[in-house]
Amino acid sequence: MEILSDVFQSLLDLGAAVFLPIVLLIIGIIVGLKPGKAFSAALTMGVAFIGINLIISFMGDTVGVAAQAFVENSGIELTALDMGWAPALGLAWQWQYAFLMFPVQIVINLIMIATGTTDTLNVDMWNVGNKVFTAFLITTVTGNVIIGFVVAVIQIILELKNSDSTKYQVRELTGIPGVGIPHPMFLSNIVFYPMSRVLDKILPSHTNWNAATIRNKIGVFGENHVLGFIIGTIIGLVAGQGQASLLLGVQAGTALTLFPMVSKLFMTALTPISDAANAFMKRRFPNKDLVIGLDWPILAGNPEIWVAIILTIPVALVCALVLPGNSTLPFGNLMNVCVCAAAFLACKGNLLKMLIISYLWVPILCWSASAIAPMLTELAVKSGTTLAAGQITWWGMDIAEIRWALFEAGNGNIFGMVACGAIAVLAVFYFKSMKKEEKEAKKRLGLDSE
Repeated sequence: MEILSDVFQSLLDLGAAVFLPIVLLIIGIIVGLKPGKAFSAALTMGVAFIGINLIISFMGDTVGVAAQAFVENSGIELTALDMGWAPALGLAWQWQYAFLMFPVQIVINLIMIATGTTDTLNVDMWNVGNKVFTAFLITTVTGNVIIGFVVAVIQIILELKNSDSTKYQVRELTGIPGVGIPHPMFLSNIVFYPMSRVLDKILPSHTNWNAATIRNKIGVFGENHVLGFIIGTIIGLVAGQGQASLLLGVQAGTALTLFPMVSKLFMTALTPISDAANAFMKRRFPNKDLVIGLDWPILAGNPEIWVAIILTIPVALVCALVLPGNSTLPFGNLMNVCVCAAAFLACKGNLLKMLIISYLWVPILCWSASAIAPMLTELAVKSGTTLAAGQITWWGMDIAEIRWALFEAGNGNIFGMVACGAIAVLAVFYFKSMKKEEKEAKKRLGLDSE
């Protein structure tokens, strides 16, 4: 078992930007793509991942740092520090049973493909860590590792089914054929989609804001770089940066300009592999429409996500300072992708609805991060991590509402049990509704005759 653990850990240590291209290279060759084209496509995928991560880090080092200055100026101290998703999942990999999740996910995926219960081949092995995190969380609160893995298996199945249920909507939003997104964050749409439907009844029809409509209404002020400049400058002024606010504005404008450019690399990388994979499956399984399951950054070229993220930052910081029961200071994961990217899909890019959902979810992110802080801190200490003071946690945790409900239910809290029941009911409604949404998206794409 130790050898197996070392093998998977060595693969994990390569990082998503190396590991995923290797997987895609192998898939490309298997499905009949010429080795040269397969290598080029796989390497382009690695370049795309590095590019997206560089811009996200750039945003954190500029907009994020400016926002943190606002908190420091407030003089309020919070005991749990958000360390971001990467250290949190890195800690989860220190759990003694973590390496077992790789074969569990692969076997379940292959069984479901063979039995026709999924159309998604999930190559996003990097996010196996998210299932590890769930299993560790449930095992910690229940004291039973079997229950932890059962819940993780359910998550794996739901992620695959969610990818199946949104593949045409993802294609419509990205322009990339033959891909799905089995990332756990999109399971939050079990809750976000019904919220979006309710907002459709409340909001006037003319409030269907997206990047295109904003540009049409306000002209140059709706361009990505100009919009980023305006938002960044305002955040800098609020943070007390004075003249430096103008530089922050240019930096934010730079980020919003580069995201769509880098995002196009995903299409460049995936189109040849997707076409070859679909041709391969059609030859062997004429009625099978297989999609490749990938990480969320294939949506990253949509500016609505980043505008929502930036506009949520000041709300998150103010809320963290005044919210009763919160002990968490948002810091490492201040770029709140888990809500905004998922809400983008649920709201079909409607920026106003995305912002409303994101703002409503800020307290949930704070409370859930505060709840798991003791658990993560204990794991960090056991793994030999030296902590300066206080606790560490993960603000902006993927599927925070679901994990928090499971956490509280595992602790015997009636609130958690009721919340789990409500989420289960919403899941039935969500997956039923997605059948209709997919049918309509397929028709808009002109694929309904297939």
